[in-house]
Amino acid sequence: MTDSARATRATVTIGSLMIDGSYRMSQTQAAECVGLTERNAREFLQSKALKS
Repeated sequence: MTDSARATRATVTIGSLMIDGSYRMSQTQAAECVGLTERNAREFLQSKALKS
């Protein structure tokens, strides 16, 4: 594979929060921003849906 992927910083909106590249969130905080429980976030991150 000759193409290399690079991470870039961006400002994104999660729920009502504006998040820039210097901010870190826990799974619990991210889940609460979108109205879910931490368990839902953890299960999503382990699922095949994320891989596709």
